[in-house]
Amino acid sequence: MFSIRRPSESDIKQYISDRREEQFQYSNLYGTQDYAEKHEYELDPKYSQFDVDQVKVKLGTGQECFQKAVEALKKWKQFDLGWVHLYFNNTPIAVGETVGVLSRQFGFWILSFCRINFVYDGSQEDGSVKYGFSYGTLKDHVERGEERFVIEWVRDPDSSLDKGDVYFEMLSFSEPNYWLSQLGYPVTRYFQSRFSIDACNSMLRSVGAPGVVKNI
Repeated sequence: MFSIRRPSESDIKQYISDRREEQFQYSNLYGTQDYAEKHEYELDPKYSQFDVDQVKVKLGTGQECFQKAVEALKKWKQFDLGWVHLYFNNTPIAVGETVGVLSRQFGFWILSFCRINFVYDGSQEDGSVKYGFSYGTLKDHVERGEERFVIEWVRDPDSSLDKGDVYFEMLSFSEPNYWLSQLGYPVTRYFQSRFSIDACNSMLRSVGAPGVVKNI
């Protein structure tokens, strides 16, 4: 939803409450579980109408790094960016929970709503350990689609040693949901790319990693 004035916190709480039972309104529901890699989505005709984006950054190695990254994700640190505001960062990572995302674009305050529809938590068949979630857009989101945020510890299941790289990954498929986002498509894509870069850097800071992502 678009607004000339910034919505108050109490207004946002009410908006979120009003949408707790709202249905997802995009095709390919739970689609972020379909494939591991961006190119697989690009080969699937049912995703041809969507922009597919994927980023993956190494946060560090070992169990301590993994645990720090998981705690950061539970606190929604990927949204701790300054120009994007998440309502609310004490929302638990659980299926059915709804959040609001507020930013200023095109001269408007844009408030969008998403609901968590899947949670990753535990060991995978390949021996890695994952924690994260995916959420889907609701009616008043500036885009239609879905996004996943995952921490992955690629450890050796046959080793008792604290080894293995830890990654933060984001993957999304989306399309414009409003005429204004269609008209300003290049600007919309710029902000999507900026969010990916800034979210990765926020997660790196959360685990105390020295790296900085500049371009994706």
